[in-house]
Amino acid sequence: MRDSLRWAYALNQWNVRLDVFVRHEEQQRALKTVSACGFDTIELASGTGRWDNISRPEVILTNHGSSAGFLEFLRRASVQGVSSIFWDPQAPAEEEEGYAFRTTANPADADAIVEWSKPFVDFLAGVGAEQLVVRPVGSAWMSPPLGADGTKVVGDVWNRIGELTSAAGLGLALHYDCLGAVHTADELTGLLGATDPATVGLALDTAEFTVGGIDPVAFYREHADRVTHVHLKDTRYADTGEEYRMPGAESTMLKGGAGRRIERWFFELGTEGGLVDVPGFVAALREHAFPGWVVVESDHGGNPAELAMLNSWYLQHELGVAKR
Repeated sequence: MRDSLRWAYALNQWNVRLDVFVRHEEQQRALKTVSACGFDTIELASGTGRWDNISRPEVILTNHGSSAGFLEFLRRASVQGVSSIFWDPQAPAEEEEGYAFRTTANPADADAIVEWSKPFVDFLAGVGAEQLVVRPVGSAWMSPPLGADGTKVVGDVWNRIGELTSAAGLGLALHYDCLGAVHTADELTGLLGATDPATVGLALDTAEFTVGGIDPVAFYREHADRVTHVHLKDTRYADTGEEYRMPGAESTMLKGGAGRRIERWFFELGTEGGLVDVPGFVAALREHAFPGWVVVESDHGGNPAELAMLNSWYLQHELGVAKR
């Protein structure tokens, strides 16, 4: 995309199961779709094991030999680079102490999580990316409310990792999650207050904010100085009944297993009945000359290629972004 804003596309919507996005031919097909839709930069999402061979730094490097080898793989599909990678240290991974479960809310886990971050930092620096995007804390249903002391514990972990990313010439962006223990606008503001603005920023996800009851446009205008990364997608629903507190909310809420039984929460830009003011949000980004990446995604919302084309159409025809 040719624009004053910098646009990238997230590959996470293709990787819906361990067995569907493994072969290099499948990955090339996805990359070529993204490129044909006008995006020459991608965001990766971390995973685990050899089945997630375009998700985990160690496995990517094993498959492609080096950072340069991986970039060559991308450029075969006319994708020029990587903007960022998303990482959730609360998600158990084979490479992280054999699926050990740790959380940023537990002070005893801090050293291990900082150590786990290093392969991501090294990989991002090697491929010339800019941001490590992270889920800052686990789901609300899994633990008691954080409170001020708990928020400081979480913030301290990310301040330490922010020092690592900064030393490597990278940014660190905390990604708000609508299921997270940091849920309300006040809680999010508290977490930002517990982190160093020089090394720790915020990844604002327009749909996650909206589902969680936070107006992304208003929050951005108030905290534009802390927002360093954007995930742009839409939603038709807000969590008006605190479904995020239900046990197993990843399935009971987000996959329609209970509550209102909504099976799909995240949608393409311009979806009918969308709650996100996408034009207003993008206008706010332009007003503040937002310098970071705006990553378009649909987050397992449906057919990946179809959604990429719909998102591209919306950028071109509704937001006036030139394809090339």
